[in-house]
Amino acid sequence: MKSANPENEYIPIDLRISVRRDTLRLISEMAQDMGISINEVFSFLAEDSVIDLELLEDLNEIEIPHKCSINDLKNALLRKKLC
Repeated sequence: MKSANPENEYIPIDLRISVRRDTLRLISEMAQDMGISINEVFSFLAEDSVIDLELLEDLNEIEIPHKCSINDLKNALLRKKLC
């Protein structure tokens, strides 16, 4: 696959991972249903899991307090729509 951004090209890497038997069965079924390989499923899952990281605001501008109450934490999470 080619990307419009040359820095965003797909780079093949060989990985060795361990998954539970049930997980492999589900991923295999997913690949079969989609008509793609298990490698492609893992590739899509990996990309999907990090895609939003690029969209996060600049972490240097985030102020982390030394302490806060549980209510302060809940309110902050609700403002960010994280829960």
